[in-house]
This record gives sequence, C-alpha cells and structure tokens, in this order.
Amino acid sequence: MPTSRDLSELTESMNESSWQAEFVRELAENYCHLYACALTVVGNRDDANDVIQEVCVVLWKKKCEEVEEILNFRKWACSITFILAKAHVRQRRRHHGMGFNDEALARIVQARSAGSELFELRRDVLRGCLAKLAVEDRKLLFDCYQDDVSLLEVAKRKGRTATAIYSKLKRLRQQLSACIQRQLGKGDDW
Repeated sequence: MPTSRDLSELTESMNESSWQAEFVRELAENYCHLYACALTVVGNRDDANDVIQEVCVVLWKKKCEEVEEILNFRKWACSITFILAKAHVRQRRRHHGMGFNDEALARIVQARSAGSELFELRRDVLRGCLAKLAVEDRKLLFDCYQDDVSLLEVAKRKGRTATAIYSKLKRLRQQLSACIQRQLGKGDDW
C-alpha cells in the first residue's frame, strides 16, 4: 500500500504545473480519508487495500476524462470510494453469502462521514486555539508532540524537571480543550 510520503515523492518528481501533479497531491492529502472510508464499508484491511487500488485507477481515469475542475476532491473521491467499496461488499455477499445490505452500508458511511467532519472542524478550531497560545507554550507542545522524544529529554533540553513539563502540558491541554469547547459551543472568545 503506498503511503502519503510515496505519493508526495511522486508529486515532486512531476512537473509542478501539470494536472497530474495536482491530482497526485490531492490524492496524497486525502489518501487516509479514502482508505478509512473503504475500511469502514468493507470491514477488513485486505479488502480495503483492494478497493483503494481500484479507487486510485478509477479516480485517475475519471480525472483524465473530466474537462471541468473538481471543486471538492475529497468529496468526489470519497463518493467514488463508497461506490466501489459497496460493489466489493455486494460481490463478497454474492460469493460468500455475508455482508451488510446497501441501506446499512449507507448508514455506516454516513455516521463515519459525520464523525470525520466533526474531527476536521475540531482540528480547525484547535489550530485557532493554538495560535492564541504564547509562542513559548506552542513551542513546548510542538517539542513534546512532533518530535519522537521522551518527556524526560524535553525536560533536560529546557532545564526543567519532567514533572514540571508534565504539569505544564496538562495545563495547556486543559486550556486548549476549554478553548475548543467554547469555540464549538458559542463564540470566538478565549
């Protein structure tokens, strides 16, 4: 299964102004969402991998045929993923006599889609809340969560105890959580 990194490297090797590079960039950005959609419908990784391979081919062919620009790549690609995953489940049901009916599959995907949209909304709100933090607090969060380092290593670099760093992180997480709840709940104040 190709990773987002593989797709990104492919994009860099293409002419940056070509529609092919744009397609691969969009596919790389949305690959995890498409895989999650397929996995939600088919229920196991092997089948999801099979579906995603077919999805990539179909998306490419459809993109080659399109004359108009696709406004929402993720929505377009997810709808195709759902159709192909549903066809895969139908085929499996015919051969093995098991699987969800179309209505159940539609409800599963609808629930997953709503959860995904909420996740995206929360992530956008989190970005805004992070921007409101002091620069030093943001740096501490990124040092602790972006790098593959232990809390003890961060504490040593900062000249503080691990307990102090842990306490600070706990306060920052609580502050961010409260900010997200406020943003989602009512308004724009911190």
